[in-house]
Amino acid sequence: MKIKTLRDKELELLEAVLTKTDWNLEKASRLLQIPLTQVKKKIREHGLQKPDEPV
Repeated sequence: MKIKTLRDKELELLEAVLTKTDWNLEKASRLLQIPLTQVKKKIREHGLQKPDEPV
């Protein structure tokens, strides 16, 4: 059984919230109950990028 690290769980939660909010960072910040600056920092730390918009 592989135990996930806190960083792994943080990434899962962040991705789920960003998907749920359609990458609205202010909404994500409110849902996560952390400052907007912290959300932006976590996105950078995990190397996340908003999916390309359909053409």
